[in-house]
Amino acid sequence: MNDELTKITLTFPMRCDRPNRNGTVFTEEAIKHAFASSNPHMPIIMQGDTIRDEEFAYFNDRVIGLTDPTYYFDYDDENKVCEVTLTGHIFNMTPDIVINEMHDGKITDFEIRSVSILK
Repeated sequence: MNDELTKITLTFPMRCDRPNRNGTVFTEEAIKHAFASSNPHMPIIMQGDTIRDEEFAYFNDRVIGLTDPTYYFDYDDENKVCEVTLTGHIFNMTPDIVINEMHDGKITDFEIRSVSILK
């Protein structure tokens, strides 16, 4: 199991000056301003199920990491897309491994099958 924070880089596109899938239009300036004025260490959340009863809705979301305070923007004028890149850390993330060989109590050969975010 990994006992260190896992560093991540996320890049996602946001349409500028044209409607996104929801019909919302953002300007490049609005996107930059929103990130510049946001919490410098935003939580990275894994959304869970929404549980509803007659009066309330309960959200089973979980914070799995935090972003770093630095964001990068790359604007594609031809396609009207602003790519936002941010870095951060994920808590309790570990590779799922298959041990192929051990010598003197140390793993000397293994395969990584997947990566898990632990509860």
